[in-house]
Amino acid sequence: MKIINAVWEQRNLGVDAAEIQFEMKDRIEDIADSFENVAAAYLVAKIPSGRGDLCGFVQDHEYRYIEDLIQMEHDLHEPVRTPLHQRLYNATSYRKMTEEDIDILQREVMAGMFDSDRISQDYVFGKDVAAKRYCNWIHDLIEQGATPYVILYKEEPAGFVMLKNMDSKSYESVLGGGYQKYRDTGLGLIQKEQEIVKKMGGKRVTTHVSSNNQAQLRAMVLNGYIPMGIEHVFVKHI
Repeated sequence: MKIINAVWEQRNLGVDAAEIQFEMKDRIEDIADSFENVAAAYLVAKIPSGRGDLCGFVQDHEYRYIEDLIQMEHDLHEPVRTPLHQRLYNATSYRKMTEEDIDILQREVMAGMFDSDRISQDYVFGKDVAAKRYCNWIHDLIEQGATPYVILYKEEPAGFVMLKNMDSKSYESVLGGGYQKYRDTGLGLIQKEQEIVKKMGGKRVTTHVSSNNQAQLRAMVLNGYIPMGIEHVFVKHI
């Protein structure tokens, strides 16, 4: 079990926060005291799939379920496209984000681009707080070295992706999504993400999706991603 003092959430959420990451090897009798002594106004517990005993343990301590985080991976094989999807795909391009692109992205975020994560779904915080948190997170990711790309449809911004180099062959898609105007158009923004990683020499790309975001999960499966792991996420407010 790892306990992380999530100091960044004070700025994002206005409360002290701690994250408890359980491991598959954890035995309840070994970690119970440490778990019960974690002190913060907002507590997050992440439990690997297959540990129903730990799920029951945290629920006995008044944690409530909020989402599953599903790790997805793509080996960058070329997808099969219908003629329509191929035309849409051919009409998209990408570039590294400019300051103007980042401003557009922030406006999309504040307008409700993300509404399925654990912060948006939490009755204590809600969507407005979650949107501000995402804006802060975007700036933090850029400062930490993640590369933001805007995806264009006929030269108009249609979505974005932020990629982080994990090693010589692996990239993580830390954050991404389609803008409101293009969200339900079938543009294949996920496939453009794969193209970017290929051109950088990558062999695979990983990402995480919330079980609350069924549309995104379905899109990823249809575009060749496979699930590699699941974490059950529980939260508690003091």
